Amino acid sequence: MDSITLIRDTHRWMRWLTGRTLEAASALPEADFRREFPIGSGSVHGTLTHLLGAERIWMNAIHGDATAVMASTQEFPSIDSIRNGWPAIRGTWDTYLSQLTDDECSRVIMRVRDGKEVRQLVRDIVLQLPTHALYHNAQISFMFRQMGHSLPDSSWILWRREQLAQAKQ
Repeated sequence: MDSITLIRDTHRWMRWLTGRTLEAASALPEADFRREFPIGSGSVHGTLTHLLGAERIWMNAIHGDATAVMASTQEFPSIDSIRNGWPAIRGTWDTYLSQLTDDECSRVIMRVRDGKEVRQLVRDIVLQLPTHALYHNAQISFMFRQMGHSLPDSSWILWRREQLAQAKQ
């Protein structure tokens, strides 16, 4: 498998992972959705908003907007607003990833973070997003368990098994 295919697959997996998490979060009582925890972005609501914001920030950085800011829970005040906000940014990512090349992966981009310019390769950005999603999904899983709920298995291997099973049909 070439590196571009792997990058695209990790983003497909991330979409599946996030979809399962959003579905589970949609079933939470409102109080649990907003319940504060001393991890992540403080709540399921805050952490999902953070994940959406990260996808938007990095896409903006790739396209030359080095000053994009993180999404806030005021901008996305509910699970429905989060769910409704994701398709636009995901569509942009889909278009971008469908045209991704090795040369593009080697391009250096600049972003401003905490008032400082930081530079990184596009390759690192596109790989950061799925690992970032996994990290925060683990935090959301902890939050769910603390509230007596369960988050569905969203492991890479389960996703691949499902992909292989669908391919056989």
